[in-house]
Amino acid sequence: MRSIFLILLAFSFHSLAADRPNILWLTCEDMSPDLGCYGDTYAKTPHIDQLASRSIRYTRAFAESPMCAPSRSALITGMHTGPLGTSQMRSEHPIPTAYRGFPSWLRDAGYYTSNNVKTDYNLLAPGFVQTAWDESSKTAHWRKRPAGKPFFSIFNYTDTHQSMTSRDDYADFVKRVQSRLSPGDISDPAKAPLPPYYPDTPTARRTVARYYDCIRTLDVWVKEKLAELEADGLAQDTIVFFYSDHGAGMPGGKAAAFHRGLHVPLLVHFPEKFRHLAPAANGTVSDRLVSFVDFGPTVLHLAGVKVPAHMHGRPFLGNDLAEPDHFVHGTRDRMDETLETTRWISDGRFHLVRSFDTRPPADQQTLLSCYNSNGELCREIRALKAAGSLNSVQKHLWGDSRPPVMLFDTQNDPWCLRDLSADAGHSERVDEMLAELDTIMLRDLDLGLWPESERVAAENGHSAHLRAHRDKLYPLDRILPIAKLVGHGPQHRRTLTAALADTDASVRYWAAVGLAALGDDLKPLRPLLKDSAASVRIIAAETLVRFESDPAALDLLAAELDSRNEFAATRAARALELLGEKARPKLEIMRDALKRRTSGFFGKEGPAPVNYGLEFSLTMALKALDGR
Repeated sequence: MRSIFLILLAFSFHSLAADRPNILWLTCEDMSPDLGCYGDTYAKTPHIDQLASRSIRYTRAFAESPMCAPSRSALITGMHTGPLGTSQMRSEHPIPTAYRGFPSWLRDAGYYTSNNVKTDYNLLAPGFVQTAWDESSKTAHWRKRPAGKPFFSIFNYTDTHQSMTSRDDYADFVKRVQSRLSPGDISDPAKAPLPPYYPDTPTARRTVARYYDCIRTLDVWVKEKLAELEADGLAQDTIVFFYSDHGAGMPGGKAAAFHRGLHVPLLVHFPEKFRHLAPAANGTVSDRLVSFVDFGPTVLHLAGVKVPAHMHGRPFLGNDLAEPDHFVHGTRDRMDETLETTRWISDGRFHLVRSFDTRPPADQQTLLSCYNSNGELCREIRALKAAGSLNSVQKHLWGDSRPPVMLFDTQNDPWCLRDLSADAGHSERVDEMLAELDTIMLRDLDLGLWPESERVAAENGHSAHLRAHRDKLYPLDRILPIAKLVGHGPQHRRTLTAALADTDASVRYWAAVGLAALGDDLKPLRPLLKDSAASVRIIAAETLVRFESDPAALDLLAAELDSRNEFAATRAARALELLGEKARPKLEIMRDALKRRTSGFFGKEGPAPVNYGLEFSLTMALKALDGR
C-alpha cells in the first residue's frame, strides 16, 4: 500500500509540474531602469537586453516605497505598507497572524519555495519566514526540491546596493565589484550621464560611473542564472521575472518619493508552453500600471491558487484578469533616523507627492542621514549646501524644507524638476489625485499617521492593524483633516491650536507639527511638555528649543533618551541631532546614552539595543559637536 501511495504521490507531483509553471524571480537592489533595453545608451547590459527581447517589458512598474524593507514587505504580503503598519524602515511591528507570506499558499498547493537569500520583511510575525519558504538561505535553490515538484524561487543580487554604488569607500567598491570587470567593461566617468541636479564634478562623474559598473556585474549574474535554468532543462517550464526592489541607490533616488526612487524595471519572460498565460507576446512593451502589491497575487494566479481576500494587489498576468487600477500609490515614512510621513500616487505619467511634515528637505536622506554620510557624493552635496552654493535645481531636493504637495509630469520631466502643483492647468488633476489618496487612506485605514511611540504602546502584543480595526484606537477620520493642514499657511492656526486639546494623541501630534512648521506664536505648545504622549512632548520640546532656546524643553529631550519606548528615545535623539549647537549642554548625556543604547551597526552593541535610528542620530550629533 505504501508503494502504491508513493507512486500516486509522484504521479500527482508530475501532473502538477506539467500543468503549472515554475516561477523564477531574479531581483536586484537599488536600481532604476538604467538599462540598454530601457533606452540607456551608457549602460552595458547585453544579457538583460537579450532577456528583454524575449520578455514583456513593463514601462510603468513601481515599488511600494523608495526604501527596501517596506517594499519587501509589500512584495511578500501583497498588501500596502500603510494599512499593514510596515511603512517605517526596519520597524518590525506585529502583523495579524492570518497575513502570511504569499509563498506559503504556494507550498499549500504543492510548490517548492526557495529564497536566496534576503528576507528583511519589516514585520514581526513568529514563523513567518519558515511558513513561506521550504528553504531561505545563501544556498537555497530550486535544485533542492523533491523530484517532480514545481518551484517558486527567488535569487537576489546585492552588488547594486547603495553601499556599493555610492556609499562605501571607493577602494572597497573597486576590490569587491569593479575588479570583476574587464577594462573594456568599466564605465568611463567622462561620459557618465549626470542627473541635472548633480554638480558636474569628478566626484559626481565617478559615482555615476561606479553605479553603472555595478549594473554591468548584475548583467553577468543574470546571464549565469539563466544559464543554470537552461542547463537543468527547465527553461521551457519556467516563467522568469526580473526587477529591482526600488530606484537607484543614489542621491535623489533611494529614500526620496520621486519617480527616480520608485520607478523600477520589470521584465517577464513566458516560455512557449505557458504563452496562454501571457497578456502579450514576448518582445513587446506594456504600459500597464503595476505595483509591488500586485506581484504576490500575480504569482498565485499563475499557479492556479486563489488570491486571499485581504491582499490589496491584483494579478496582472494569467487568464481572466480584472481591469487595472487607474492609479498606483505607496509610502515613504521613517528611514532609520530620518523622520517623515509621505504618500505618493501616480497614474504612470503624473506623479504626486503629499508630505504631511513639510519641515525636512525633499531628499533628507542625502543631507541628514548617518548612513549616507560616508558617501563621497553625499559629502560633496552637503558641502555645497553648507556653503550656500546649491543652484535652484538642487535646492528643489536639498533646500531647507518642502512643500506639502508636489506634482510632476514624468513623461516630459522624468527627473521631477518642475513642480506643477500650483499651475492652474493642473488644478483638477491635483484635486483628483489628492482626493484619491484621501479615499485610499481612509478606506484601508492607513496607519502611517499614528506616531510610532504611541502605536507601539497601543499594540501591547497585538498588531496595530488589529487594534485600529477591532478596537477603534485610531480615529483616522479625525487625524487626517488636521495632518493635511501642515504647511498650508497661518490661516489654519486657530484650527491647529484647537486640535491641541483633542483626546487623541495623534490629533494633538499633527496639530503640534502644524504649529511647528509655522515657527511662531509658540505659546500654545508650552503646556504640551507635560502631555501624556511622548511624540507630542517631543515635537513641542524640539520646537521650543529651536525657536526660544527653552532650557526645560531641552531637559525633556535629554530625559527621553532613557525612555523604555525605543521610538520615543529615537525621536528625542533625532531632535537633539537636528538642534545642533542648541543641544550642546546635553553633550555628555548624549555620549552616555550612545554608550548604553546602541544597535550594533558600528560593531559594538550596548546592553539596551534599539533600532539604528537612535545610534545614528547620537553618532552624528556627537560628531558635529565635538568631532567624535
